[in-house]
Amino acid sequence: MFEAVHTERTSAEPAAIWALWADPGRWSDWNEQVERVDLDGEELRLGAAARVKLKRGGTVKYEVIAIEVERLLIEEARFPGARVGHEHRLTPATRGCEIAHRLYVEGPLSGFWSLMLGRKRMRESVARFTERERQLTEPRGKPKPKRGARSRR
Repeated sequence: MFEAVHTERTSAEPAAIWALWADPGRWSDWNEQVERVDLDGEELRLGAAARVKLKRGGTVKYEVIAIEVERLLIEEARFPGARVGHEHRLTPATRGCEIAHRLYVEGPLSGFWSLMLGRKRMRESVARFTERERQLTEPRGKPKPKRGARSRR
């Protein structure tokens, strides 16, 4: 088994992050590897199939195996001798929430498939997912002055 996990706090509300995950048409907004997603139906639901066209590497068919609105989304793809999954988890906090992404490869050929998919790339991806989601959803405050710049009053 192989897994890559990243967890990060955000000031964004769980509903804002969930809106990115629940709309497969927006997956490419936070996942730079995705070109487009075709969903079998109009909404993400348990058992739904999503065909994910990757920018490099063809198309992978995922199935939603767990879903709890504003809390959890897990989709898995079947490869010969392995399952490849993406677990998205939100934990509400006092201000905002905690975002967690877990990419995993399980099964008798998980070692082979994790090498083929790129262990380093998967570790880097989970961190970039949360970074991009924060950029897309956190409330924008006053812009910070640039280093060396002076503020006017």
